[in-house]
Amino acid sequence: MKEEPRIIYSLDAFPISNNRWNEGNKFKETIYSTALSILYSHLWYKDIELYADETAYKFLYMLPCRVTKIRSNEDAVIWMKSKIDVMEKQTKPFIHLDNDAFIKKKINFDFDKVIVEQNDYELYSMYQYRLDFFNQYTQDLDYWKPDLGYAFNCGVLGFRDLELRDEFLKAYYALEEIFIKNNNLGITRIEPCIVLEQYNLAALLHHKNIKPTLLLWKKNLFENSQLADRIGYTHIAGQKKYRIDIVQEIENRLFKLFPYWYKEVKSALEKEGIA
Repeated sequence: MKEEPRIIYSLDAFPISNNRWNEGNKFKETIYSTALSILYSHLWYKDIELYADETAYKFLYMLPCRVTKIRSNEDAVIWMKSKIDVMEKQTKPFIHLDNDAFIKKKINFDFDKVIVEQNDYELYSMYQYRLDFFNQYTQDLDYWKPDLGYAFNCGVLGFRDLELRDEFLKAYYALEEIFIKNNNLGITRIEPCIVLEQYNLAALLHHKNIKPTLLLWKKNLFENSQLADRIGYTHIAGQKKYRIDIVQEIENRLFKLFPYWYKEVKSALEKEGIA
């Protein structure tokens, strides 16, 4: 029987407090969402670790999992850098869950090398003008495909093959260096992270002829939505999670399902004047 992967989370408060996606300060919303995601996972899995920067740590340290302080990258553009940092720390099979992903039923993560949430081929148009920028500078990356035709949603991203994880990290740092060297104020608005992580991973796996395990393996978004409901998985991706009704629903669920932990987190926020 395969070893059950550990569940990890990462939270760097700087991007979500400093106008990521031009959304202003979404610190409180992210704290509640992270708490709810972790508490759902706590129902099903034993080995869970949250890596939080010093700011976020003060509001989530009490949760029933291992909580480890990490350094903030203080970068609102490459906002998912903390995810890369904590993936690099892992020494056994793991799955990283985004803070807006919720597992409401036990999911047995059975995969060989790498698992992702789903194929984002129906949303591929989002990548086109971003790739126009990166394609100018990627001639020396042997794995790179200028127009692969698909990418992966990485709300769930896990590795059992840690050597493959290391190859992905190498690919990530190479592309990050290209972005940092060549970016400008106009380019920073293109949201580079979906290329740095999601398209980059797809290109690398295509080059190595590796097909990842898909958590949601149907052929279109509607069918994958139905599958997600059936297995008890929800990912409120992108800016949708900041809609007032979604924000209220997350806090209400936290209050109703995990009242003790809701009180603890809310109290920590109120002590710092965050209401």
